[in-house]
Amino acid sequence: MEESKRVFINSVQTVIPAEPTPRPRTHFLSNLDLIYSDVIYDPNVYYFKPFGNVKDSCDLILGLKDSLAKVLVHYPVLAGRAKAGEDGRLYVDCNDEGILLVEATADARFDEWKDLKDCPIEPDLNLGDVTIEDYSTAPLLRIQVTMFRCGGVAIGYGWSHVCTDGWSATEFMKSWSEVHRGLAITINPTFDTHLLKARSPPSVQRPVKDYVFTQKISDAISVVEVPSIATKLAAKTFYFSVSAVNAMVQEVQNGPWGYDRPTSFEALAALCWKAMTEARDLPDDTITTYSYPINVRGRWDPPTPPGLLGNGAHLSCLGVKSGDIKHNHLSYAAKLIRDDKESSDLEYLRSVVDLLEIEINEGRSIGFNSDFYAGTDVQGTNFASFPVYEVDFGFGKPLHFSFTLDPLFGNGIAVILPTPDGGRSRYVSVSMAEEHMKKLSKNGLFTSFLGEDDIQEARLL
Repeated sequence: MEESKRVFINSVQTVIPAEPTPRPRTHFLSNLDLIYSDVIYDPNVYYFKPFGNVKDSCDLILGLKDSLAKVLVHYPVLAGRAKAGEDGRLYVDCNDEGILLVEATADARFDEWKDLKDCPIEPDLNLGDVTIEDYSTAPLLRIQVTMFRCGGVAIGYGWSHVCTDGWSATEFMKSWSEVHRGLAITINPTFDTHLLKARSPPSVQRPVKDYVFTQKISDAISVVEVPSIATKLAAKTFYFSVSAVNAMVQEVQNGPWGYDRPTSFEALAALCWKAMTEARDLPDDTITTYSYPINVRGRWDPPTPPGLLGNGAHLSCLGVKSGDIKHNHLSYAAKLIRDDKESSDLEYLRSVVDLLEIEINEGRSIGFNSDFYAGTDVQGTNFASFPVYEVDFGFGKPLHFSFTLDPLFGNGIAVILPTPDGGRSRYVSVSMAEEHMKKLSKNGLFTSFLGEDDIQEARLL
């Protein structure tokens, strides 16, 4: 049986807030939100342990729908639609049009795979195509609940980046699980994204390296055209144990460009950047860019309040010659990332927001200074500190949490994820050209931190 035929959609319905939310109400999108007004849902999946029988599963679906409607009362933005104002700038109309809830069944069992991180049907655990055709009508959140034959449950959710980042999406899932258990929400959401607005007038005090700007566009709500992907891509999630991550950190610290107390992110990011660049065998003078999010929430002044719904991260784009990454010790790439993080202080981030304000007011199209599709750059994302394993709907913490990779995300993705083991252990989900993935799985530096079970074929996208 084909893997793509193993998940069957039983129903697709719209869930609206359990009670009307205040209207009219509009939600301001900050400049950090607007740069993510792209055409893609970001899909994640939670896997929960097998339980109960068919009747229990029916009761679960009804209960999840009820609690979802209740939690949307606290999150009216997610039940709204993104629209363009008279000035062409996007905002969210909190109109209670709701989100999608999909009920599905999988002709599969959790124990068919040695590890859920290698689940081959994962792309079908979120509703269909990840593209957003029309923001004005598209829901900002899609949920899919899939029941497996073993009684296991997968809850997939695809979120639009225009008003939510990974952190606030995780907070929403945690809040939903708390409401489902009849508990009070731990962190009440706040929506004052004006806290991240530009200065008046905008004042760019530092050179900004992370964006490219093109000529004026006629319609600000028009979404970016999705590029066609000619290269066959492959995806794989690798497991790095606590001891492996500790060894990696020690390797960075003791290297020729070593520094005091490297973080696990810096070590893993450097490893992915170096090993993926070597696997691609890029010419030494080719520029390779590592892009990764930098937390704005904690660096802003004043710091943003807990529970802020929106994009609280700036995507830094760090470009250097491939030869410098390939031929230097791991500590070289790690030190570049450490220095870049430290230079992204409050004034730099304010300059970022102010520059975006100027360019948005000029009506220019804004893109990241990184090519996600050329096969030269690495797009990194770090979920390691996210409270994904605190999401509990009453049948225990997740067995596994994943970020589902899709060809439209680009050629060269490396997502760092926490594991159920906790501590410094990490998953890293990678997608890149199939031929280069094979080389990555044989890269001596990369595999020196892996167990034998992780050196196997990747899933084709």
